[in-house]
Amino acid sequence: MAKNSYGKRPCSICRKWFLPDVRQKGRQKTCGPDCQRELHRRQCKDWNKKNKAYFKNNYLGKKIEKSVDKKTVPDSSGASLPHQTKPVLPIEIIITEYGIKPAIIVQYLVTQIINQTRGRSTGFT
Repeated sequence: MAKNSYGKRPCSICRKWFLPDVRQKGRQKTCGPDCQRELHRRQCKDWNKKNKAYFKNNYLGKKIEKSVDKKTVPDSSGASLPHQTKPVLPIEIIITEYGIKPAIIVQYLVTQIINQTRGRSTGFT
């Protein structure tokens, strides 16, 4: 068996000391599979926080492509909004006057505005 020249090191998640695998050559940061899952979850969370626009642009583009292919009316149940704040859009009128692409974009913008203003206070103090 090959000697581990890197020695013990603390796990980056649970902070317990462990002996890293020799084959990892100093890259191993966690002690086991549970800590590895937690490290992966944290790294994904950080990446998603830094790249918010990636998924928003992807989502809107795919939704427009899908609707143009199928020529369907976009559903307003895409956003999980409370019943009181759910936007009431004349989606059929927007589709007949402007087309399906602008209807999807308007619907997306309205839900984004509602999501942004949901946490803010409503009155002036």
